[in-house]
Order: sequence, then structure tokens, then C-alpha cells
Amino acid sequence: MASGNLSLFITDQVSWQSFPSAARAFVQRVGGRVVRRIDTPVERMWIVVIRWRPFFLSFDDFPLGLSLDSMSRCCNPVIKDLFLELGDSHR
Repeated sequence: MASGNLSLFITDQVSWQSFPSAARAFVQRVGGRVVRRIDTPVERMWIVVIRWRPFFLSFDDFPLGLSLDSMSRCCNPVIKDLFLELGDSHR
């Protein structure tokens, strides 16, 4: 999203059909909570709360993938922390 805030690209191993299960798995992994699901014929985006801050968790078709986007500047530190934590789990 072009909000000027940080975004975290989570994976490119997701499709339109697999978005719900991939999104649920990510939210569970980071201890988040789904507040709202927006699933329309043209958009798949959930609003989630992680560490008491709101984010957009969305399916992107260009580039293809699952991403987490800050809703405000106060979310940016969480994005940075998740980047470090998730990166460490792949080493």
C-alpha cells in the first residue's frame, strides 16, 4: 500500500485461493487477532491487530504474495521487529 508507512512482504507462496489459510497461519504465528475480513471478488484484505497495533494483511497480485502493511506510523516498529524475528526463524 502506498501509505508511506512500512510494509512487510511475507511470502510469494500464496494464491487467491490459499490466502485465507496462509493469513490465518501468519496471524497465529505472530500472536495476532483478526478484526475484519474483506473478501470481495476483487480484493482480499484482512484488518489484524498485532501487539496492540492495527495492520492490513493483504493478498497482492503484483508482485504476487502476502503482505503486512502498517496502518499508521506507530505500527512501523512492529514491522521492523517482525522482520527481524521472522528472518531469524529461517536461518
